[in-house]
Parts: sequence; C-alpha cells; structure tokens
Amino acid sequence: MPSLGRATESYNPFWRSGLAQIAFVGVLGVVACVSAISPRPGSGSVPVVRGQFKNGRDQIVRIALATNERGGAEFVPGLKGQFVVPHENDFVLWKGKRYRGEIEISATDSGFLVVNRLSMDDYLRGVVPLEIGNRTSTEMAAVQAQAVAARTYAYKHLTDARSFDMYATVQDQVYGGVDAETQLSNTAIATTSDVVVLYNGQPITTPYHSTCGGSTAGVSEVWYDQPDQPYLRLVSDRIPGTDNYYCDPSPRFSWTQTYDAAGLRAVMEKYLANYTNAPKANLGRIIDVREQGRTPSGRMAALTVQTESGSYTLRGNDIRFVLRDPKGAILNSTFFTLLAATSGGEVSSLSLSGRGYGHGIGMCQWGAIGRARAGQNYRTILETYYPGTTIGRIAG
Repeated sequence: MPSLGRATESYNPFWRSGLAQIAFVGVLGVVACVSAISPRPGSGSVPVVRGQFKNGRDQIVRIALATNERGGAEFVPGLKGQFVVPHENDFVLWKGKRYRGEIEISATDSGFLVVNRLSMDDYLRGVVPLEIGNRTSTEMAAVQAQAVAARTYAYKHLTDARSFDMYATVQDQVYGGVDAETQLSNTAIATTSDVVVLYNGQPITTPYHSTCGGSTAGVSEVWYDQPDQPYLRLVSDRIPGTDNYYCDPSPRFSWTQTYDAAGLRAVMEKYLANYTNAPKANLGRIIDVREQGRTPSGRMAALTVQTESGSYTLRGNDIRFVLRDPKGAILNSTFFTLLAATSGGEVSSLSLSGRGYGHGIGMCQWGAIGRARAGQNYRTILETYYPGTTIGRIAG
C-alpha cells in the first residue's frame, strides 16, 4: 500500500434516505495529544490519542466506489442531473451491492465521482473479512489483528486534500460493503474497538500482505523509492526451535512459475517498457535474465533483462509487475530464485522458484493466522510485525 496522490474538490452533492441533499465537506485540522489511561477494566494503561480523530462510531470515512482517478475503482460516465440512490432495509444500494451510511455523488469534468460516506466502524465491517478471509473462532486473534491494522491504516489515510479518503480496492483496502460482513469479523472489530497501532504516539501506516514466505521485508527492499520506517523492518516468521514458519500453511508459501521463450518475450514486450526505458516495440529476443543482488530479507533486489535492443534493469516490486503469468496476474513475490536456460542465442526457458505472496512488508496475514493458532493474542501479533510500536486507542 504505497503512498497515494491527492486531488481536491470543495463540495459534493450527496443522496441519503432517497432524498437529494447537498453537503459541504471539510476537515478541520486539530493538534493531537497523547495520554495514558486504562480504557477498560483489566486492560492496563495504554496510550490514548486525543483531539485529532473521533472514535470509530463517530469518525466519518469516505470511500471511492467509482472514480476516474488513475488506479481507482470503476469510473461511472454518463450520469446526468439529479441522481437518487435507492434504499433497501436501511441500506444504500449501488450497482446491486448494499452499503451502510450514504452514497455521495459529485460531478467532475468528465463524469461523476461515487463515494460511500459512513462511520469508521461500519467501514471496517466491510473490509476485515475480505482482507483476512473466512476464518474460524480459533483464529480470532488474527482477525482482531487484521481489524486493528485496517483501522490504523484508515485513520492514517484520512485526508482533506481530496473529496475521498481511500479507494475500495487493493490500492488501499478491499471494501465490499454490507454483503462482505461476517459475524466473526464484526466481533473482532467490536472487541478491539478504537484500538490502533502507534509509533511516537501517532497511528502509523500499517501495510500487510498475505504470506511473507519466512521473513518480512523493509520498505526500501520492495518499494525502493520510499524511505524505510523503523517499525517496518525485517521480522522472522520462523517458529522458535523448529525449521517451520508460522505462515507455512499458506497455499502460496512456496510456488514455481515458468516461461518458455515465446511466453517470456510476450510478457517483456507487454510490460517491460512500463518500468524501464525499454522500447514499446521491437524489443527483440531475450538474450539473458540475471539476478542483481539480494536484499537483507533475501528477496530479489534487482533483475537485469538483456535483449537485442539493450539491457534493462528492474528493481524491487517492479519485478512482479513485469513477470506476470499468461492471464496478467503479477508475480507472487520478489522472494525467489531463477534458472534461465538458453538455446540459439536466446533464453529458451525461465524457471522461478519462490516463497510468499504479496509485497512482504508489515503484517504477514498467514503468519498472524499461524500465531493465533499457536495461542498468541492480537497485541503480540501486531507488536511482532510492527516492531517498536505500541498498541493504543483513539479517544473521541
């Protein structure tokens, strides 16, 4: 979840309870302070963030369901004039899906921006089950950890620099509205109410991923153009005293991917120019593919592709976006080794043997599941994957 660019709009028309209304949307900046209190009986003294944010029941978040901004959800063209969103059993309907809160539709130069405006708690109900998957009660600590990570990410990404806070896609957090909700995830959200991950008394950006493959990564190992953070660094997922890992039950803990000459040339011709100065056409034969170093966690630091038209180097996560499978899915991770065979002056086959799924930064979701199965609570899980942080609360 890298940082995102922001656009600005001053107001948005929105529709609630089937009646057209107009609202002026703004955010007032307030300096936050941090104190330590005991928020619940038996919970001990924890940091509490005051002043900057509201609690999850009262804090409003704005989620872009349809936008024309690059990387966002589907843009909705052609809407004209006043548009009323139908309701069903107190839920807003949009494109056949039910949402809590209200739908906010605002005109842009080229169409309409569709935003779901709702409370933080209700937003999380549509996020947590899609991000952590269908879990059991024995894995509750992992679901709670996911709830806290998702909540912290959302508070960190509240902004007044544009007319919505986050996308409803993997660009931020996958959000599915009411139909995504489950009882287990709702319980996890309620039992961690207003709990967030803090560093220096403030919520942090909390990236997470499916499977680390044995070790998480530092920021610059993968997102090479972004600065490292003290709470996002290499964490081993090895189970103490064993050769096993907490995340090894993941179906993508280990994997292989192979290309023949035609398949390799096809992905290079389609994607290489997007991440290097390679030409968009007439790339020529792929002469060699070779590793250019390893990161501290063991991931591929860079990959050089030698073609008839020149030599091009891919770094960090860019590797995943070029080495796609035939259906266009990005590579599982950069935690892999490669074996290239050549014939007739070109690479005739390329075999990748890897571990993990996702960028590898922050919380490993399958690792959290494994740790929950082993009896760890959600605080231990979060403080492991975000080292140097504390678990606190939003007091609004």
